[in-house]
Amino acid sequence: MDFSHYTTKPVEMAVALVNTKGTNTDALTDRDDLTAFLEPYRNLWDGVSRPPTKADLTEVRRLRASLREVIESQDEESASNRVNSLLDEYGAKPRVSVHSGEPHLHFEPTESSVSCWLGATTAMGLASVIIEHGVERFGVCDSGTCDDVFVDTSRNRSRRHCSNTCSTREAVAAYRKRQSD
Repeated sequence: MDFSHYTTKPVEMAVALVNTKGTNTDALTDRDDLTAFLEPYRNLWDGVSRPPTKADLTEVRRLRASLREVIESQDEESASNRVNSLLDEYGAKPRVSVHSGEPHLHFEPTESSVSCWLGATTAMGLASVIIEHGVERFGVCDSGTCDDVFVDTSRNRSRRHCSNTCSTREAVAAYRKRQSD
């Protein structure tokens, strides 16, 4: 499934950010962790927002929890209300940009903190999923040992696991259980 030009990376980034916090782990413990998380997306934020600071870390961790709430929402109304709150909070404002040679929309504030940029960008990405595909595309891994989130890009909305690793682990466990019975 293709998302729009603007939303593909922000949707991936929202999911990746939520998945930095596991049941017993946290991959965002200091500014260096935040910088490392943002590095693959540098082309999106560099020149638009300021580099990450220690103060951004607390805000990004709070954002991460809010994005999880959106993804775990059971209906469009709840998810939409949560996304709208994030869009307001982080100052999302649509504007047309031609920096890549092709006109396209941006929603993040310019010259802001990286946490503000990240909040507006990821909220807009999730808003696009809700509008274009519905909350049924959001999921939490069915594996008993994983609580990662994902956006289901399958044609028939059948995805149940965050990755092939979890899917395979669950299939092997089910096979072994059947063999032992």
